Amino acid sequence: MNQNQLYEDFFQKRNSYYLEKLKLYENGKKFTFNYATFIFGLLWFLYRKMYLETIVIFLILYTETAFENFFLTDKIGIEQTKLVSFIITILSLIVAGFSGNYLYIKRAKRTIKKAEKKFSDYEQRKKYLTKKGGTQLLYIGILLTLLIIAVILK
Repeated sequence: MNQNQLYEDFFQKRNSYYLEKLKLYENGKKFTFNYATFIFGLLWFLYRKMYLETIVIFLILYTETAFENFFLTDKIGIEQTKLVSFIITILSLIVAGFSGNYLYIKRAKRTIKKAEKKFSDYEQRKKYLTKKGGTQLLYIGILLTLLIIAVILK
């Protein structure tokens, strides 16, 4: 069993894409652009089971939005605040696009290291990596359902 097999077990879907990004990462190019992260933002982090990252990014964006609503609107007016909000949204998506692969590969490395320490048998490692890695649509479905309900009730 080689190291690439462990990464394939972790990445699962689109593992060839992430193995290529891993190779770039290990050759010094830590930040590569991920279009899916740019387009879907937080949903991509949820999809890739990056729950802690999702919560941290959400809290940062929530704090920034609260700052806009409770402070900036009074200072520069609603129209300029909308412009600032739009610019910050675009910049946030660009940052997410460039940091998504980096954060995902770092998570893969940590998880694989943990699996290697925890289990000596490859099949146990594979089971652990398959559970911790890959993708998950359930939480995206729940989030989208809650958003739809919120829009309907509003």
